[in-house]
Amino acid sequence: MKLPINWLKDYIDPKLSMEGLIDRLTMAGLEVETVEGAGKDTVLELEITPNRPDLLSILGLAREVGAITGKAVKFPKIKSQKLKRLKGLIQVENKKDCRRYIGTLIKNVKIAGASEGMKDRLAAAGTNAINNAVDITNFVLMEMGQPLHAFDYDKLAGGKIVVRRARPGESLVTLDGVERKLDPSILIIADVEKPVAIAGIMGGRETEITPATQNILLESAHFDMGLIRRACRSLGLRSESSYRFERNVDFDGVLAAANRATDLLLSSTGGHLAGREEISIKVAATAPRIKVRPGEIKALLGIEVTAPKVRTWLARLGFKAEFKAGMLTVTPPANRTDITQEVDVIEEIARMTGFDRLPSKMPVIKSANIVLDRRPRELKEKIRQAMAAAGVDEIITLSMISIKALAKTKIGQMPLIKVFNPLSQDQELMRPVLLPSFLQVALTNINRGQKDLRFFEIGKTYAPDGERDSLGILLTGRRRQDWRVSPKETVDIYDLKGVVEHVLHIGGVKAGYADINVPAFDPACGASIVIDGKPQGVLGRVDRDVLNNWDIKHQDIYFAALYLEPILSCPKGLVRYGPISEFPAIVRDVSLAVEKSIPYQKIEDICRKQGGEILKSVQFIEQYLGDKIQPGDKGLVFSCCYQSNTRTLREDEVTDVHERLVQALVSELRARRR
Repeated sequence: MKLPINWLKDYIDPKLSMEGLIDRLTMAGLEVETVEGAGKDTVLELEITPNRPDLLSILGLAREVGAITGKAVKFPKIKSQKLKRLKGLIQVENKKDCRRYIGTLIKNVKIAGASEGMKDRLAAAGTNAINNAVDITNFVLMEMGQPLHAFDYDKLAGGKIVVRRARPGESLVTLDGVERKLDPSILIIADVEKPVAIAGIMGGRETEITPATQNILLESAHFDMGLIRRACRSLGLRSESSYRFERNVDFDGVLAAANRATDLLLSSTGGHLAGREEISIKVAATAPRIKVRPGEIKALLGIEVTAPKVRTWLARLGFKAEFKAGMLTVTPPANRTDITQEVDVIEEIARMTGFDRLPSKMPVIKSANIVLDRRPRELKEKIRQAMAAAGVDEIITLSMISIKALAKTKIGQMPLIKVFNPLSQDQELMRPVLLPSFLQVALTNINRGQKDLRFFEIGKTYAPDGERDSLGILLTGRRRQDWRVSPKETVDIYDLKGVVEHVLHIGGVKAGYADINVPAFDPACGASIVIDGKPQGVLGRVDRDVLNNWDIKHQDIYFAALYLEPILSCPKGLVRYGPISEFPAIVRDVSLAVEKSIPYQKIEDICRKQGGEILKSVQFIEQYLGDKIQPGDKGLVFSCCYQSNTRTLREDEVTDVHERLVQALVSELRARRR
């Protein structure tokens, strides 16, 4: 916001040097970014925060300077006019889009140049002079913060203004000479035939004021700020008007600006006032009555402020303040919609005091013994180190993905957290799973000739009930890049399972596996990871249809996702080391035929239950699928190793235990010996 000092002095003389004025404004929370010369004037460039649209005008800043310095503000005098009430001049289709529209008709005007004083003021504010009518609308915009627009009334088809949404296929050549394509999300000003302006943003070239203009229709309105903001983004067009409308203009200021501009137009153009039509729907809103505790003022600001002093400061800002029974009751003015609670009022008191005059001291900090649980962070670091040692590269992907990416991954029937205002379509929701992010990274690398990939990421996944730490692992391509190995072996599900079990071992967690029912994975090559009876992850080969959706055509991808919470929250166990047994071991092989649906994990669990303390290991050796096995079965061979740490085992003792183990497999799994 540009503040020409000579223009400011038309309404208030702060009696301060330039350095003093800049310092007082800065200490009141109004940041002065630059100081520039403009002819015989000096212009301050101020950074106005979005919550203070009341300061986007010279008068608004004059009121602020008056409140800071205690000097009176001289508001411009407006001549009262006899107004004829017109009908049928204005039509507003949706009152939610436009709560107030004032159309003032001025006839028999003479378009010429504006006064030199007005030109100087506009030039200092960075606005070019055009003609007296347009310059007056720009002058009032800068003076009062209310955007206005002047139409050549004779160029309005039907002599009427219609405020409506644009229709499909409509377009408008704006004042900058660019044709703008419109759509129903954009609010426009139209006559009975066509658009003549984009509401709150820019007028159309066809109805602009020219030296031939004889009759003017002056617009002063209040548009929905959300509509204006979205239209600006859609069209890639912003203006001084839209800058104010999208931050919300003062409802009462619409009429005041219309009266001010009408007065200036009549005196400058020599026209006469033909009449006015106003459409207004004021939302009944009760101004908030905010209770302010004097003790809270001292607690937050560290100063004692008397009630009379507070009332004086707030009155300068347009607030009403009453002090009764040790409590301040404050009512902010209508144009201060940012004041809603006690702390907002206290901030105003701080600004009037001056931030540089508030005492500064270190807060009192009570020491507390906080026990930090370093295990989660240490475990994450151990997992990273283990992955790096295994040749798996760490990646970092975005936490936001697109709905399209989920659909390509066959993930859609799950609760999602959508981003309310995404920067792009690729970041429209928080990722519920890691797989789409990994597939995007894999596709990028494969398209660049890197086909042997080993990736992991420790990141967040998101659901309506909260976020979770997750580990993702992706393997694809050759197992080893070794010229001595031919043919080249590719990774498979067991390579992935080994990496996952290494992670579980680091956390001291024992996991089992169950059938998988996830559309993104091949049901014949995958499993659900179960910890303490609950599914905590998945691993498997990504479904071929999913890979085709991602345009990954000629290689398999194996992926695992694991929630880290069970690992990170697992209590740290005591690590115990034992001596290697000096007594001989006895190894017995087992060959069985079982149903294909029975997982090997179940067989191992039964073996360990029956083998007791002397069963040291169960090692899988071979799986056979062939003519000698009946359909629906598989042949398995595995070894059981028996050993004691205290004595040499007897043959008959091992035979008894081993036979009991095999019988349990036969009876519980309906297995057949081979």
